[in-house]
This record gives sequence, structure tokens and C-alpha cells, in this order.
Amino acid sequence: MEDAMNPAAMSLAQVRFHAALTPGASTAPLALSQLLTQLSTDSQLQVFDAEPIGHSTGDEFPFLPYMYAMGTPPDDAASAAWEAAIRWLLTALRNWDASVGNSRNKLRAMLGAITALDANLAGLSGVATQVASTQLIAGLRHLIESTEVGPGFNEWRFPEFRQQIESLASSGNLERLWQMVPHMNVFPSPDFRSAVVFMFNAEPAELAAIIESRDDVLFSALICTVLESQAIVLASRVNNLVFKFVSVAISWQDRSAGPSQSTQSTLQALLLQVAQTSAADWAAWMQALFKAPGHNPSLDAALGSVLQQLSQVHWTAFFKALSLNYSHRAAAPVANTLVPFANSGNTAGKTVMWAIAHQVWSDWDYGKNEGDSAMFAPAACALDFPVAMYYASLQNHDRLAEERKLQEAIDTVEQEWFTSVTELVTERNRLKSRLRLVQHGNALANGSDQALPPPIQPDADQYARSRYHYHDVNIF
Repeated sequence: MEDAMNPAAMSLAQVRFHAALTPGASTAPLALSQLLTQLSTDSQLQVFDAEPIGHSTGDEFPFLPYMYAMGTPPDDAASAAWEAAIRWLLTALRNWDASVGNSRNKLRAMLGAITALDANLAGLSGVATQVASTQLIAGLRHLIESTEVGPGFNEWRFPEFRQQIESLASSGNLERLWQMVPHMNVFPSPDFRSAVVFMFNAEPAELAAIIESRDDVLFSALICTVLESQAIVLASRVNNLVFKFVSVAISWQDRSAGPSQSTQSTLQALLLQVAQTSAADWAAWMQALFKAPGHNPSLDAALGSVLQQLSQVHWTAFFKALSLNYSHRAAAPVANTLVPFANSGNTAGKTVMWAIAHQVWSDWDYGKNEGDSAMFAPAACALDFPVAMYYASLQNHDRLAEERKLQEAIDTVEQEWFTSVTELVTERNRLKSRLRLVQHGNALANGSDQALPPPIQPDADQYARSRYHYHDVNIF
């Protein structure tokens, strides 16, 4: 992931690229002109690297680094020279001829140069449709589909790295693949970057077809690394679940874009597409993306917006994916995800959803059947809101009966046999954890507008606090 480009620099590039579409001065960058001449005479050149021409072209416009860093516009003379170089390149790309000698390397050279003259390819993105020609699109398609993903740093050290990633993708182990994405270390070349951005803006369906044909997780990562937060937009066109997943993973890492309504809408469309596949695929997505909710508000909101369009199978997979031992901090994100559904008029659906959440929560029972599940205070969990809503939906007498039963169990817990004080304290806190959700359900049924119960507090009397070793869980 590249460093975030100054937004002012991107705006300046967009202005110059649009201006370069109109007639005016047109001058090839010197280094590029010399390279193209060399390529014309040396038609046998097989190995070509577009990286050096990018550096050489950038060196001819020394104001660019300052503009990228500070957003400082160049003076009039520098701006005119910059625009003239862009105009020459756009014209040369539009008129690129595949039949001339060394045409592919010439195309790569021009793509490398235009990347150097742009700001995060914001300028090229805005003019791609006006520059596109049939031959150029064909050349870009060939360049992209023939690009092999070179080994990254981790693959040099661990030769089995690529095979492991491919195995994770083919087996549907998305949770592990999610952890591997940041370590893939794919490095798209400058010409590949501009080719992908050009195709994304001019012929996205063509780019989607290339991705489907390659069906390669590292190639998917390479494309998504170029497009960053825009990868999820392309993913809605790509009939490949691994690409869709990698696009979400890469966009998650892109902190420059920030949450937006358009991002949320795109994620909604992706989630609905995944929901139309198999139950196993949906469950794998939920396990990978929502085990510890709250880290991606746009994704949480997107799921909340589509819940009414999903089935019980999808709801169950979401609830089962949540790591209920994770942290009390997971309660609020899940509540935020479910509040839109709770406020809907889908009474029958809500009854089913709250019952599913309650069943998952009851089966878990605060880790009662898990090893090393000691509790030194009552606990909040990710399902606090839907379980409280379940109790709120019960008849009043049923809810009060459940409250009395739990309170009696707490009051008489010392009458049970435990092998240690820790077991005693744990069982009492497990019961108190259940009781707090019943009590909050009662509050919701009586008109409370608070989605979650109040923060957990120690017992009021000093004896209980000393006897049951209260430990403040609100700090985790």
C-alpha cells in the first residue's frame, strides 16, 4: 500500500490532464523520446523494465515531489511544460500502433512515463474514456493478462508461501487468507498500474473478464493493490469470490479513502452477491470479516442495511461467526449493525432473528463448556443487544419468571457443589451475566431507548465484593 497522496496534488493533476485533452503545446519528455528512439532501432529487445523511465521522466519535472507532498502548485512555466508533456503522452497513447516494431515495450514505456507525471493516477482516471482507442484497449488487455506476479519478499524467504495462499483460496479458508493478505507483498510495476487504472475507468468489463480468466489469488491481490478502495467497485462485476474477498481485504487496509456512503453501497452489493452463493461461502465470509466486529464501520453498516433481504441461514452464520469471548467492545458494533433491522416493521423477521441470537448465546453460555473459562466479573458480549431484544419480545410474565429464576439461582449458588472458589465465582458471574440481559430486555420492553445495558458494576454490598473477587472488565 502506497503512502496517501495529497488530495490537492490529485486535484492539480486532474486539472492538467483534462486541459491536455484540448489542442495546445505538445512535447515528449526528453528521456522518453530517447528511449522510444532506442526501442525503434532495437526491435530485438526482449527484457524491458518500465521503472527507470518513470524515474527519468519525473526528474525532468522537479516540482512534482513538492506537489505530491505539500499540494503546492507549480509556477506557470512549469505547469505549461507539465501539461505539454501530458498532452503528448495522451495523444501517443491514443494513436498507439500495435503493428510497429517493439510496440509493446513502447506502450510500457509511455505508461511508465505517464504514471510519473500523474498524482496517484487521478489525472489518467479522469480522461481514460476520452483517450481510449480500440488498439490501445487491446494492447492494455494483452499487457495485463500476460503479467506474471513476481515473488515478493516473503516468498523468497518461504518458497511454500505461494502454494499456501493458493491452497487457502481454493479450500475457502478465508479467515486465514484474510490474515495472509497484508503479507503478500505484491509490487505492481508503474506501467501495470497505469494499464489497470486505464482499463478500470475505460473498459471495466474487460478488466473483470481478465481477472475471471486468470482466477489467481496473487493476481487478484496485484489488481486490488493498484485500485485500493476502488477494487470493491470492480469486484461487483467480477464473478470470482476470491477476488471479491481480496478486494474487501485490500480496501480495508486503505486508510486514505475513509468511510463514505458510496463505499457502504458498494459493500452492500457485494454482500448480497455473496449471499446468493452457497451457505458455506457465506459462512466463510462471516467468519473472516465479522469475528471481531467494529474495525470496519462501513462493512458493519453495509451488513446492517441488507439484513432484511437475507434469510435465517445468513443470520445464523453471522451470529455464529462472532467471537463471543472477544471483548465487551464488540457489543456496540453489533448493536449498531442490528438497530436498523430492529427499527423496521418486519415483526416476524425480528422474532426469528432474536430467537436465533438467543439460541447461539444460550449454547455458548459464557464459555461454560469451554476450557479455561473462568469469569471474575459478569461479562458483556457481542450478542448483548439481540439477546436483550429477545427478552424484550417475550410476554411480560415469561420475562419476569426468567428474571426470578436467575435471581434465585444467584442467591442460592453457594448451595451447589464446586471444586474450587474459582468455579463458584465463575458460575455466579455467568448467572449474573444472563440476568443483566433479561433485566435490560425488561427495560427495553418498558420503553428504554438505550440499545445496550449499563456498564457492569461490582456488587453493591461489601461482603459480596470481597467474597466473589470482582474484577473490572470494562477496561478490556
